[in-house]
Amino acid sequence: MENSKFSEIKKLLRLSGILLIFGLMVSALIFIMIPTSNSKPILNGLFEEDCLSVPSTLGNKTVVLRIDDIQAYTWRETSIKMIQEAASRNVPVTLGVIPTGLNDDRELVTFLKNRRCQAEFALHGLTHNSENGPEVPEFGSYSKDEAFNKIKEGQKTLQYITSASIVSWIPPLNIQSTGTIEALGELGFTHLSAEGKNKFDYDATTFIYGSNILVSPEDVVATCQKVFEKKSHCIIMLHPQDFATGLDHNEEKYQQYYVGLLDALGQQGVTFARLKDIPL
Repeated sequence: MENSKFSEIKKLLRLSGILLIFGLMVSALIFIMIPTSNSKPILNGLFEEDCLSVPSTLGNKTVVLRIDDIQAYTWRETSIKMIQEAASRNVPVTLGVIPTGLNDDRELVTFLKNRRCQAEFALHGLTHNSENGPEVPEFGSYSKDEAFNKIKEGQKTLQYITSASIVSWIPPLNIQSTGTIEALGELGFTHLSAEGKNKFDYDATTFIYGSNILVSPEDVVATCQKVFEKKSHCIIMLHPQDFATGLDHNEEKYQQYYVGLLDALGQQGVTFARLKDIPL
């Protein structure tokens, strides 16, 4: 009788051990499959990390870094380096994003999602292609209805990388039709940044396209200093291709003209803000 009871106890212990091992295996599998506390699934199957906010700081000398032509694949290495360098200095940026084809570049989309607390995403056209030959930029001659539909399409793409409202607009080649401006107003855009003398038009640039000349950090800073005599913000237009050779990243240009500019601005004691945070 005692041997029988002992045998039953051994069977129960063996069964308990098997169940315990099975439970541990299931728990480990669940742990592996669940994202860590600082990430969450995103629509394209990748993971979106929690990001640290880089706030805008307004003062009597505030700089807006308006980085145009952020797009799928082209100049991606330089674009990412520029955004990362600014983030390492707690500098917020406004990115002029070209929507067409953006979601095909999974690496860039994931990177932009994970920088959503530092960067403002501004709409920079739809395709950025000329509409009626090279002399007429996209949105250069659209009617209100034509512009409205294309802007809506671009907004829809940018909503894939941010849940924030898109309120800043940068027209391709800094040129836009009257119809485009009317459509933007109906769609809730408040900060239109082109070329000219309007409040949010760019004040300084790192590259003079007519002459193909890179502007030194000292000259960019000097331009902003003159701007600060009349208003409290200076908008600097930059492009990743300014710091590339052809389609390839150029580290020498990047260090001298981009990192050098951030250093020079820091020495001037300016503050930095996103375009959308400049008061109307």
